[in-house]
Amino acid sequence: MCNNTIIEKLVPWNLLTENIQNYLPIEMKIHLTTLTISLKSFITNKIVPPIIWIEDSLLLVEACLDKTWEILNSGYWRFVSVEYRYCYSFCTILKAVLLEFQYKNNTKECTKNITLLKSIIQQIDKGILLGAPLPNVPCLLPKIASELNNCTIKALEVQDLEELVVDYKNFNDSILPGFVEIVQYVEPSMELFYKEIFMPKVPAILKGCIGHWKALNHWKNLNYLIKVAGNRTVPIEIGSRYTDEDWTQQLLTFSEFLQKYVLTKNDQVGYLAQHQLFDQIPELKDDFIVPEYCNFTDNDDVEQPDINVWFGPSGTISPLHFDPKNNLLCQVFGYKRVILYNPNDSLNLYPYDTRLLNNTAQVDPMNPNYEKWPNFSKAKGLMGYLKPGEMLYIPPKWWHHVTSLTPSFSVSFWWS
Repeated sequence: MCNNTIIEKLVPWNLLTENIQNYLPIEMKIHLTTLTISLKSFITNKIVPPIIWIEDSLLLVEACLDKTWEILNSGYWRFVSVEYRYCYSFCTILKAVLLEFQYKNNTKECTKNITLLKSIIQQIDKGILLGAPLPNVPCLLPKIASELNNCTIKALEVQDLEELVVDYKNFNDSILPGFVEIVQYVEPSMELFYKEIFMPKVPAILKGCIGHWKALNHWKNLNYLIKVAGNRTVPIEIGSRYTDEDWTQQLLTFSEFLQKYVLTKNDQVGYLAQHQLFDQIPELKDDFIVPEYCNFTDNDDVEQPDINVWFGPSGTISPLHFDPKNNLLCQVFGYKRVILYNPNDSLNLYPYDTRLLNNTAQVDPMNPNYEKWPNFSKAKGLMGYLKPGEMLYIPPKWWHHVTSLTPSFSVSFWWS
C-alpha cells in the first residue's frame, strides 16, 4: 500500500475537467486547464511526471489556493461567490494528486509515506471545510480522505485508549427555582408527536427513541473515534461561549482536540460545535439513523435535515439563542442542562442589536443581572436535563441555553 498511488485512481478525470469551464472563476481557468490536461495525460498514459514539472505545478496550484483563500476571507462568507469555493476544492484535489506523485518520486520509506498521507488528509479537510462540493463529483474529497485515512490506520498501530467514562455520581437533575420542567414522553408514536408536540410547537424530551443507534456504544470508545476520525482536521471553538471577547476558532486534528481538551484538564474550553462532521466523514453516518419525526414539515417540501455534532468537555455553553428551524437535539453520551423560553418572551431576553448576534440574548439565565435587564424577571423559563439516549425537540425560534455538565456528545437535526 505504501508505494502505490491512491488518489489519482479515485479521481474521475473526465468529470473533473468539466468543472473548469462550468464552475471556476475566469481568472483561474487558463492556469488550471493546462495543468489538468497535462496531469490527466500523464495518468492516462501511465507516465510518472518529471520532478521539476511536479514542483512547478505545485507552485502554480499553491498560488491559486492563496489567491482563492484571500478572496474567501475578504468579507462576509455568505457574500463570497460560490465559484471561489469550487475553485478551492478543485485546487485541493490537484494539489493532493501532485503531492502523492512527489513523494512517490522522492521516498521509498513507508513511514515517510504515512506522514505524507496524513499531510494530504489535512489539506483535503481544508478543502472540505473551506471549499464547496463540486457539482458533478460532490463526494470526491470526503471519499479521498476516507481512503487515505484507512491506509494510515492499516499501516500504524493506533494507541489503545479506554472507553470515555462519564462520572454521573455528582449529577444533580433538580429543577431550579423559577423554572418549569420540560414535558417528557417515552417513545411517543408518530401520531402523538405530530398532534401534541410538532403541530402546537411544544418543547419536549423524548425518551427511548434512539436506543438502536450504534453510536451510543461506539462513540464512547475513543479508540473507535481515533481510527475513524483521528487524522481528520476539524474546526474547534476555543472559549466557553461564542459571545465572550476571547472566543476564537482553531483547526486541529480530531486526535489533537481529544488529547488537549477532552482527555486533559485545560484552562480553556475547546468545543467541536455546530459542525457537519458527517458530510466530512460519511462513514460515521452508519452509526445513527435520522429520526422519523423529521419527516413532519411546516411546508410542502420534504428535505433532508442539516445534521451537526456538538462534542466537548464539561463546561461548554451555548448562550441563550434561537434557531429558525425545528431542532431535535439527540444525546449520545454525557449530560446537558437545557433552559428554554417561548418566542413571546423575546423582548424580555434583550437580544443583541447587531446583525450577527440578533438571534442571541444578552441575558445569562444562570446569572441574571436584573438591574441591567429588569424585564427579564417577566420571562417564564422551562428547564430539563438531557441524558444519554434521549432527544429534545426545540420548536423554531424557541430560545435555548445549553450547558454540558459532563463530557458530552450530541447530534442535532435541523429541518423546516
